[in-house]
Amino acid sequence: EKQFVSGFNSGFVLAEHEPAMLNILLTNIRPTNSYITGLQSGQKEYQTYKANIELSNLRIAKNRDSDLREL
Repeated sequence: EKQFVSGFNSGFVLAEHEPAMLNILLTNIRPTNSYITGLQSGQKEYQTYKANIELSNLRIAKNRDSDLREL
């Protein structure tokens, strides 16, 4: 649905650039509709994306430390 996709994209961008504002919006909005559900999903997707990047960075750092110890 177009409203969900639009909300998802907005939620992802807001979670990246204005997470506090997005949290306020999602906390205070009732009732929900397709757009709001998309906002929530976009926020969750960004949080997953960010967590995966952080895990990847930790793995890279761990491998780098391991390689240095072998020298």
